Amino acid sequence: MASTWVLVSKLGSMMLEAVIGFLIVRLGLVKAEDTGILSRIVVDVFTPCLIINAFQIDITPEKTRGFIAALILSTAYFAVAVLFTWALRKPMHLDAIDSTTIIYPNVGNLIMPLVSMTLGSDMVFYAGAMQIPFNIFVWTHGMSAIRGEKKINLKKAFLNSNMISVFIGLIFLLTGFHTPDVITTVMTGFGDMVGPLSMLVIGMQIATAKLPEVFACRKAYLVIFLRLIALPSLMLLLLYATGFMAKHPDLVPVLQVAFMAIAAPPAATVSQLAILYDNQPLKASICNMLGIIFCIVTIPLIIAFYGAMFA
Repeated sequence: MASTWVLVSKLGSMMLEAVIGFLIVRLGLVKAEDTGILSRIVVDVFTPCLIINAFQIDITPEKTRGFIAALILSTAYFAVAVLFTWALRKPMHLDAIDSTTIIYPNVGNLIMPLVSMTLGSDMVFYAGAMQIPFNIFVWTHGMSAIRGEKKINLKKAFLNSNMISVFIGLIFLLTGFHTPDVITTVMTGFGDMVGPLSMLVIGMQIATAKLPEVFACRKAYLVIFLRLIALPSLMLLLLYATGFMAKHPDLVPVLQVAFMAIAAPPAATVSQLAILYDNQPLKASICNMLGIIFCIVTIPLIIAFYGAMFA
């Protein structure tokens, strides 16, 4: 129950940030066209800071074992998610925005604070495991899909600011190097702005539509069902079928963190890229907002199923 209220509080704050973005456009304080500039700042400045900071952690043998298990599960999730959307692409008429919305959960500015408040700050370390495959997949497969490129452009995929940040973060993780306090403070401040500014931009984008259009997008409800219920449930069944948890019961709390991320609403990164590359930005923003609304119910539900299956 406590975790549910924490989730409601966190999501309520995110919704309010989006409402403020909506209002400042409707009141004429800024223009909706400004979302492109703000999205570029989020993607190329603030997000790299968030990524690098996530890897500046001290590891122990016990933490390493849990981290590796969470990393393997997270990587398997993204592989399954890509195949899942590919299989449904034609029968359900999923386009690039539909697919990327289904595949990529909000693993950063929602899950990390949520894990800290519900499971303890020491468990945030394992939430960082999701960041590695998330950033590799979203800045290769995800970016190429939203840009409308059939093949992954390896140069663009691996030489963008976010992937470079992943490489830097991995070096920091493996070497135990930490940036000086003055730099860490700057990066922490910028990283903390990813969530609020992303929601502000989403609200600004939604302000370009009439409110009835936001809730009348039928396709969005299908996409959100697949993101919040179908795909996490499939991963639960696959993990159960492997028998892995029965052999390693000590990893149940650790992998619960990964499942909180798998059950999260759509990543704000998808909306940012949709705005940046002008690929149905309104639709991406609507899906993001609906995901935030419904996950208040679905995340506790998925975690309850996880507990019942592996406790």
